Amino acid sequence: HRGRWGGADPGGRAAVDRALALTGVTDLADRGAEHLSGGQLQRVWLAGCLAQETGVLLLDEPTTYLDLRYQVELLDLVRDLADDQGIAVGVVLHDLDQAAAVADRIVLLADGRVVAEGAPEDVLTPERLTAVYGIRIEVDTDPLTGRLRTRALGRHHTRSERLSTTS
Repeated sequence: HRGRWGGADPGGRAAVDRALALTGVTDLADRGAEHLSGGQLQRVWLAGCLAQETGVLLLDEPTTYLDLRYQVELLDLVRDLADDQGIAVGVVLHDLDQAAAVADRIVLLADGRVVAEGAPEDVLTPERLTAVYGIRIEVDTDPLTGRLRTRALGRHHTRSERLSTTS
């Protein structure tokens, strides 16, 4: 953490320590990147962003290449940063269920244009998603979590249908 002109920033060490603690990677600070898992690397990278103390965090597909556990942990952390630290967070996600789970507001794009913007339940409708993605998409509420969930339906979307077409 350095000041604008390359000198040591007096508050820099504290900013780095705080960012490492927030992302849960303080114990990894002395390990080389080659010794970290994908999830750990993402959290270390996120700590580097937070150490800059901008108050705004923009993430492009932060869950790419991560195992499911680390995807969930990373998005939980990002949600916590918004809720508990007051950081403004913008995240690009192609996984609609992940977006619905963590976002207060969603911007749905198609061909580089805004199709809809608003609360997940207002944006992620079956009609709108089917039109945008060109494939039938169903949307319902998960009874366990109360969150929206989406399901893209191809030609072989049920096992019984698939079995009947092969016999």
